[in-house]
Amino acid sequence: MGGKRAVFLAAWLLVSPALAQPEQGISIYPPSFFADARPATAYDMVTRLPGFSLNTGTGTSVRGFAGTAGNVLVDGTRPTAKNDDLQSILQRIPAASVERVEVIQGSAPGIDMQGQSVVANVVRKNGASDQTILSASMTYTGAGQWVPAEGVEYHGQTGTWRYEAALQRTAQIWDDAPGNGYRVVTAPGQAPVYDRAVRTGIMRMGYQLHGGLIVPVWGGDWDNNFTLQTNDYPSGIRYYGGGGSRFDSITRLKNGEFGSHWQGQLGAVNLESLVLQRLGHEEDSNTSAAPGSSAIFLATKDTGESIARITARYSFSPSLSLEAGGEGAYNFLDGTSSYVSNGTAIGLPNANISVNEKRGEVFGTATWKITPALSLEGGMRMEVSAISETGDSTSTRDFFYPKPRLLLSYQIDPQSQLRLRAERVVGQLNFSDFVASSNLSGYGVAGGNANLRPDQRWQLDAALEKHFWDKGGIVLDYLHEDITDLEDYIPIGGGLDAPGNIPHATQDKFSISGQVPLDFLGLKNALFKPNLYWTTSSLIDPVTGERRRISNARNINSYYDIIQDIDSLKSTWDFSWGTSFSRTTWRIAQISRVAIHNSPYFNFSWTYKPTPDWKVTLGADNFAAYRFELEQINFPGPRNLSPPSSIQDVVDRTQPRVYLNLRKTF
Repeated sequence: MGGKRAVFLAAWLLVSPALAQPEQGISIYPPSFFADARPATAYDMVTRLPGFSLNTGTGTSVRGFAGTAGNVLVDGTRPTAKNDDLQSILQRIPAASVERVEVIQGSAPGIDMQGQSVVANVVRKNGASDQTILSASMTYTGAGQWVPAEGVEYHGQTGTWRYEAALQRTAQIWDDAPGNGYRVVTAPGQAPVYDRAVRTGIMRMGYQLHGGLIVPVWGGDWDNNFTLQTNDYPSGIRYYGGGGSRFDSITRLKNGEFGSHWQGQLGAVNLESLVLQRLGHEEDSNTSAAPGSSAIFLATKDTGESIARITARYSFSPSLSLEAGGEGAYNFLDGTSSYVSNGTAIGLPNANISVNEKRGEVFGTATWKITPALSLEGGMRMEVSAISETGDSTSTRDFFYPKPRLLLSYQIDPQSQLRLRAERVVGQLNFSDFVASSNLSGYGVAGGNANLRPDQRWQLDAALEKHFWDKGGIVLDYLHEDITDLEDYIPIGGGLDAPGNIPHATQDKFSISGQVPLDFLGLKNALFKPNLYWTTSSLIDPVTGERRRISNARNINSYYDIIQDIDSLKSTWDFSWGTSFSRTTWRIAQISRVAIHNSPYFNFSWTYKPTPDWKVTLGADNFAAYRFELEQINFPGPRNLSPPSSIQDVVDRTQPRVYLNLRKTF
């Protein structure tokens, strides 16, 4: 076995890809590179890039624009959107309209890396033909549920004006843990009690309307887009012992977004400006019912975000460039919540609160190509913000954070690159943590905390990327984080806990990703795509004072994919699987652990493309039905004062899903 490893390592280090690289650190992939896969969209092309892993960004979970970027640009710029995620944007770009895909590794003068070490740039053709695309899908779940989805898109161009529109009925796999199983409750000195458990809530359904327009203005491109979304997600769990009990929840979301972006040349300066406006409304209902008891928790949240940003780039020479600019943002949340237990209203900390933030940031970045093989990117961001809360608590707090960054990239040879990064990253507070929340089937009710501070992380990152065998590429990455003010759960009094800050923590992560051609095994045009990481972390528990991991962090994530393009059948098959993992969350009076056991998570699909305008996919997800476990160790009070009063272990066999997708281009 060791000999085989040595042979593979030697091949990895010595072979050269057939793909030409006109500049070290920049790879160009024309449509012919993807021809075997018969891609329908830009997303299909990006997922076939050697050594590249798509990062869709943090989207709406982080406020502001700069800190939410993914690692794909479109025509050299980042899409001006947050609700409209990067994967959806790429899936709306027809592959026929893509001229090439560029991958920039490390950094390059004059290229906006969006704070990423590697980015892909999808470059579209000028004068692409008009297209109308119809799509339809049907998903069948093991619970007997049929879930349809459909959509229509139009992409057109008149002269130099480009426009698009899309309307979709969406259906997403939101939680694959539901299924049928059992619950066992164990209390000290008593025999275990078993009963049947049924968990529901696989699919999230909704609608989406999108429109976009790009027109030439003042020598540059003015890009405008809007997105409207609605989503409903019902879920629940039911136990059949002891007279029966049930816990039901439903979340309803409505979001709207408008973005406007202009980029062009003003003399020797490349100028980019954007504005983004988002509004959202969320309604949450969480209820429980059992013989002799009932509870209901209701919450509503109205949110908004306004962003303006300007960036100027100037190249002193082909090897040296400077980027500078500023961003301003205003965010708000108005949240109300109520809790009734057995007909009696219960007061909660910060049940009703309004929060707003005024935030500004100035930044500057210099990129220097020291030698053809060595480049250095150095920058500084200076962030200042003021957060005000009114309602159940009233306060105003000011924050200031400098955020330096250094990225050194060394091109070992045309196929290998080493990247070293040191950066201070500052998190963004989630306003929803300021308001009381609930999970009646889990931790119960938690208070809000208006005194949260954003976490600050010093990150040290080393990555080695190697390309080989024309379409092969592997990235090894090690990341160390030293964290101040980590957000976890802390006691807030009255027997409740809430999101709060832990003074210090550390986390280490080692990851492997990429793709390996399998032609040497006789599988022509086949790729093996590993994506896995291991994490370790450490902090002092705020309840017990003992050392433990960070809450809700997986110990391992391992996912593997084999794809083969069969030209004679005009088809592609895809087989993927993931392995077991666990993650633990520590609360004031509960330790909960989520785990996947036994059977790996298996998926299989077959895609048939008889002509360039037709795509038919038949697939099965989770067809081996893995075993899902939720263990809850419950304490009568704070965990440091007494032993557990009960242990509840819920295990269910999850449900398989079968789906059919159709796509027709006119």
